[in-house]
Amino acid sequence: MVRTAFRGKVSVKSGMKLKRAWLAPVLGAFLASCIAYERAPVEPAAILAELEAALWPEPEKPDTEAPDPKRLASFAIANNPTLQALRSAIGVSKALLVEAGLLEDPEIGWDGMDALASHIVEGRATTVDFLSGFGLTFPLPRPGELDAKKGAAKWRVEETRRKILEAERILAREVLMAAESVLETRRLLEQNQELIRLAERTRDYFKKAKEAGAATAIQANLAEGDLLAIKAQRIDLEARLRRDRQRLNTLLGLPPDLEVPLSPGTLPESPAKERKDLDGLVRTALEKRPDLGALLASYEAAEDEVRLEVARQFPKLAIGTGLSILPGLFTFFNRPAIRTAIARRTVLAREIRAKIHAIRNEVHDTWAALEEARTIFRFLEKILLPNNEESLRLAGEAFDAGEVTLLEILNLQRALVDARRRTTEARSEIRKRTWGFLTACGTVLAPPTPHAESKHDGKEEEEKRTR
Repeated sequence: MVRTAFRGKVSVKSGMKLKRAWLAPVLGAFLASCIAYERAPVEPAAILAELEAALWPEPEKPDTEAPDPKRLASFAIANNPTLQALRSAIGVSKALLVEAGLLEDPEIGWDGMDALASHIVEGRATTVDFLSGFGLTFPLPRPGELDAKKGAAKWRVEETRRKILEAERILAREVLMAAESVLETRRLLEQNQELIRLAERTRDYFKKAKEAGAATAIQANLAEGDLLAIKAQRIDLEARLRRDRQRLNTLLGLPPDLEVPLSPGTLPESPAKERKDLDGLVRTALEKRPDLGALLASYEAAEDEVRLEVARQFPKLAIGTGLSILPGLFTFFNRPAIRTAIARRTVLAREIRAKIHAIRNEVHDTWAALEEARTIFRFLEKILLPNNEESLRLAGEAFDAGEVTLLEILNLQRALVDARRRTTEARSEIRKRTWGFLTACGTVLAPPTPHAESKHDGKEEEEKRTR
């Protein structure tokens, strides 16, 4: 008997040691899995210094041609701070996708009513009373509920990715337009310099004529006035070039005063030669436009959300030490939520229809605008500009013969200045409208066809387009 009692005492101590043996690793694993809070401070001064230090990358070879507008657009997609901030939203969507695939945590609880009632009625509470209050239940997902949550979350990830691609498309279009504005202003400045030389020759001619008595002081002063007007235009053009460069640098994510090299490059050929080609381009735009892709992804997410609400009309079960049922009587078996989800899906279907209508109109409008710009440019370059140049040349000869007056020559000179400016602007307008047409068709930096199972994130798409 003594020996048996001794053995029992040893057994209890061994059990205590065994409990401590497994308890320590479990607690250690739990504590190791906990995430500690870490502060991530934001320093505006440090961010400003980083932005100020941004530079345009030096070319590998000294004789490398300056980048064209399309290369600047690719650079902006990788470096624009606003787009970088938007691109980080993909991480939030992916985190929500992980959450959507998780089961609900089991519920562990203890109800002290049995122990309290025994203590009140019998004056004491037994171990059984305390143990009977313990409960453990596992909530069970309804049939199809988990798949619908995961499906909706996947399409939300795709929707976010498509919205980022749409932001890239808009940014690319703005960079292309801004780059063309810089090139246009540079050409106008070069042209202005030529016009200044022309006006100076006219001014010098009448100055000498005045000294020789062949021209009046008023005539010489009018010639000087025309020269000053052209120089005033140069001041405006220099201010315009500064603004255009600053806007371009802002889109590129570079400091405002940085000199970015820029060349016109080769303008892509328009994919439409005639109006009948537009139907095929509209279909191409429907496949490649990320704004439509984002709406389609949102619609697919709405489909899964309808499926989710339909699954939630059934009672919710939880099993464990007991069985619990949440019938959904007060929510009318989820009927209001189902109707709400269906209404949202209907709204998205109509938005998709409206977007397709808008894309079709945009393709047709941008093509018509491009054709109008080409018509205007052909008229200016082939008819108006040569006519003004020839008129000014003939007027110079006629003036030498005494057949025209100074005012007529100055008027012809002003007409030539205006014709050259309009021709330069019309040439630039063709380039801008070509980029606008290509962007409307989705053929500039075009993303792939959307699908919810895509494994490419925004960074991979960015690297692909940059290359």
